[in-house]
Amino acid sequence: MQSSTRRILIGVHVTSAHTATETLLALHETTAHAFELIVLVDPAPGEAQPLAQALASCNVARLAVPGPGGAAVSFNELVAHPADIYVFLEDGARPGPDWLERLLRALDADPGNGLAGPSTNRCWNEQAVAAECGDSAHDVEREAESLVQRFGESWRSMAPLHSLSDFCLAVRKEVVAAIGAADASYGRGPCWEMDYGVRAARAGFRGVWVQAAFVRRGPITSWRIADELALFEVNKRLYQDRFCGRRAGPGGDDAPYHAHCHGDACPDFAPASTTRVRLPLRAAPGAAGERCALPLVSCIMPTRGRPEFVARSIAYFRRQAYPNRELIIVHEDDADLPGAIEGPDVRAVRTTQRSIGGKRNEALRAARGEIIAHWDDDDWQSDQRLTRQVMPIVRGLADITGLSDILFLVLHAAEFWAVTRALFRRLFVENVSGGTLVFRREVFLRSGPYPATSLREDADFMVNAMRDGARLCRVPGRDLYVYVRHDGNTWKFKEGRYLQQSGWSQVPEPDFIGPDREFYRAPAALTPPSPRSARPLVSCIMPTADRRAFVAQAIRHFVAQDYPERELIVLDDGGEGVEDLIPRLDNVRYRRLDRRVSLGEKRNLACEMARGALIAHWDDDDWMSPQWLSSQVRTLRAEGADVCGLNKVFFYAPESRQAWRYVYDGARPWVCGGTLCYTRQLWERVRFPNVDVGEDNAMVWSPHPKRLAVNPHTDLYIATIHPRNTSPKLVSSARWHSFSAARLEQLMRATNAT
Repeated sequence: MQSSTRRILIGVHVTSAHTATETLLALHETTAHAFELIVLVDPAPGEAQPLAQALASCNVARLAVPGPGGAAVSFNELVAHPADIYVFLEDGARPGPDWLERLLRALDADPGNGLAGPSTNRCWNEQAVAAECGDSAHDVEREAESLVQRFGESWRSMAPLHSLSDFCLAVRKEVVAAIGAADASYGRGPCWEMDYGVRAARAGFRGVWVQAAFVRRGPITSWRIADELALFEVNKRLYQDRFCGRRAGPGGDDAPYHAHCHGDACPDFAPASTTRVRLPLRAAPGAAGERCALPLVSCIMPTRGRPEFVARSIAYFRRQAYPNRELIIVHEDDADLPGAIEGPDVRAVRTTQRSIGGKRNEALRAARGEIIAHWDDDDWQSDQRLTRQVMPIVRGLADITGLSDILFLVLHAAEFWAVTRALFRRLFVENVSGGTLVFRREVFLRSGPYPATSLREDADFMVNAMRDGARLCRVPGRDLYVYVRHDGNTWKFKEGRYLQQSGWSQVPEPDFIGPDREFYRAPAALTPPSPRSARPLVSCIMPTADRRAFVAQAIRHFVAQDYPERELIVLDDGGEGVEDLIPRLDNVRYRRLDRRVSLGEKRNLACEMARGALIAHWDDDDWMSPQWLSSQVRTLRAEGADVCGLNKVFFYAPESRQAWRYVYDGARPWVCGGTLCYTRQLWERVRFPNVDVGEDNAMVWSPHPKRLAVNPHTDLYIATIHPRNTSPKLVSSARWHSFSAARLEQLMRATNAT
C-alpha cells in the first residue's frame, strides 16, 4: 500500500499542560503525509486540571487514558482504532523534516520490518546520537539535515535486544494484528516497549532504527524520572519473568535474575514454548475521528490576462478533496476569464482595482467562508492542498498556514528547481510562500486590509497579522504546490542563481504532476530548452576508501574546474576516514559510511545524495583538466544524450613512468567508466549493481534505451595506474598502445601551473 493512500493514525501521549500542544503543531509543520490525530490524555500528578484547560481550545480527537495510565496503556488506546500505520509519540517531542517519510520508507523496505523508530537527542539506547541539539525549530532542522548526510537512507535492526525506545514508535497494522496489545503490567515504568518488540520479533516482525529520521525529545520531567526509577527493578524482573527460558522452566522460581538481559544473544531468551506472543486488545471506546466540523473555505483568485491559467486553476480547485469550498475570481474584464464559468461553487467578481492587493480585498468582501485561502491563478496545486492547510486551523493549533519547501517550475525551459531549506527562508517571509496563505476570516478583520500593491502584499498582510497575535503553521508543501515561473510573474528573479547559487538544484519532473504535465508542455506555454539555456547543476560523485594519498589531489582538480554549477559528493567507507582533507566549501559534501559497501552501492548512495540534474564520475585517483567538466556537459547537451564519456583514454603509471593510450574498438558502443557523465533520469532507470568491478559497464551496456555520446576531448583526462586500482589493467592487450609518458607529464604540469 502506498503511503499516499494508507491511513496513518498518530497518537500523542500528553501528560503535561506545559507541552500539551507544541508537539501537535510541530507535527503539522514537519509531516508531508496526511494523517489523523488523537490526543491520548494521561495527566501526570497534579496536571489534570491544567491539562484540561490547555486542551480546551484544541479541536483534536481526545481519549482519556484509563488507569493506571502510563505509556503502555496509552499505546493500547491508540492501536484499538483502525489504521494502516500507528505512530505513538510522547508530548514535548519535536519531529525534524521528513521524519515520518523516512520511517515509512524503512517499513516499506522489507515486509519483515514491523516497527520503526528515529534518532533522538536523549535516550538510554543507541538511538541517542544528537545530544547537543538545541530546542529551536532551526536547531532540529539542522540536526535532521546532518543526520541525512551522516546516515543517508540506512536503517538497522535493533536485535538482539529489540530495544526501540517508546518516545516515538511507528507500527504496522500487521504487527498489531499478530501480537495485540502492549503489556499494561509495566504501569508507568520502563520495559514495556522492549516487551512489545520481543513479541513482535517472535511473530516475525523486525524493529528497526531509522538513523536519518530525527525526533527531538523535550526534557524528561521529574515525576517521570521518579516513576521510572521506582519501577525500574520491578519491571526488569517482570520482563525477565516474561522472557527468560530458565525462569519459565522447571524450578525456574529459583533461577537468578540478571543485571542485564542479553536478548537473542542468550540461548534461553524468549523460547517459543513459553513466550506468550499475543495479548488481547480491548474494544475501542468509539471512532477516533476529528472532533471538529469542516467549515466553508473561500478560495480567492485575483487575475488579469491569463484565461488559460485560470481554466486550469479552476480544475485544480474542483478536484480538491476538501468538500466545503467556494472559489471567487476577481478580474477586470471578460477577456480575463476562459469563457462561461458554470456551477455555484465558482463566482466571478468584476472590479476596477488594478493591484493584486486591491483585488484580494474585493474577494474578501464577496467571500462567505469562515476560512480564506489564497488561490493563485498560475501555479500547480495538489488535490490535498486545502485539506492539509486547513487542518491545523480547524484543529485549533494555528490561525494562518502557509506552504514551505515547494518546487519551482521554469516554464520556458521546462526545468524544475528545488532550493535548500536555508535558502527558502531567505526567499520567503516567515519561511512560507505568500501565494499559499490560508487563514481565519477573523485574522483579516483584525489585521487587514491588504496593501494596494502587487508585490509582497501577501507577506505584508501576514506580518501584520502575526504582529497582532496570529499563530502561523508552516506546512511542508513539496508535493502540494509548484510555483510556476514565467514572464508574467510579478516577482522577477533568476531561478537557479538568485541570492545563493549553491542553494538551488535542478530536479527531475516530479511524478505527482501526473495528468497535468501536458498543459505545461503545451507549445503556447512552453518553448523547448536550447543547448545554450541555463547551465544545469552537475553532481560529481567520488567514492573512496583508504586512498588518503589521492583524495586531496582529486578535490583540487574539482575546485579548479571552470564549470561553475557543480558540487562534489565524497563517500568514504575506508578504515581511516579522510574528513580532515575535505575543504569547508558549500559545494563539497562528505559522508562517512559506517560499513563497507560495494562500489556499485556507493555510487547509488552518492547519486541519491546528488542535487544535480547531471551526475559525473569523479574517480579519486585520476587527473582532470579544469576544462574537463565543461567538455562533458557540452558533449551531453549538444548530442541530446543520456550518457557520455571517453572511448579513447590516456593511462599513466607514475611509479614506472610509463604511459598508454587505450582505444576501444568493440562493436557495442562504450565509454570508460571513470569518465561517465549522465542524466539523473538515466540513473533512476538504471541503478548500479551491487558489485565492486564492472558496475559502470553495467550502466553503459544495460538494455534500457539510452543515447550515448563520445567526448572528443581526450587530452582533458588521464587515468592513473597504481597497485590499488579497482580493476586490473591488462596493458599487453591489442587495445593498449604505448605512449610518451613525458608528454602526459608535460600536459599535467602545464595545466596545474595555470
